[in-house]
Amino acid sequence: MQTDRFIAHVYEDCPQLAPDVVHQCTLIALDSLCEQLPKDQTARMAEQLPDEISDAIRAGGERSDTSYVPISLDDFYGKVEFRTELPSRDTRQLVASVIRTLDKALSDGEAEAVALDLPSELDRLLH
Repeated sequence: MQTDRFIAHVYEDCPQLAPDVVHQCTLIALDSLCEQLPKDQTARMAEQLPDEISDAIRAGGERSDTSYVPISLDDFYGKVEFRTELPSRDTRQLVASVIRTLDKALSDGEAEAVALDLPSELDRLLH
């Protein structure tokens, strides 16, 4: 899946946002998500995705929390909301769409590995 197609999938779920806002916020959401994953996991994910998406994933992976202190779902949404400057409702809608699109873009095995590596509180993002 190419970057434009990835972003277009997210935009379909968030038409109230400008396309350039969706583009930027999608990259921020991916970066934030990958901060919660082991660096080796983000490297494997990045191999399956287009350059711009991979760059965001690798950037988050570089800052991944190695202390294994779990983040709450509310704190995760708060982090994305702060970084994107979107209202809470739009943030949650965008994150859900990014997760669904990421799941479609990754191989089944890689998507399952991501699910296993996420902190348990963030598992709810996948359902």
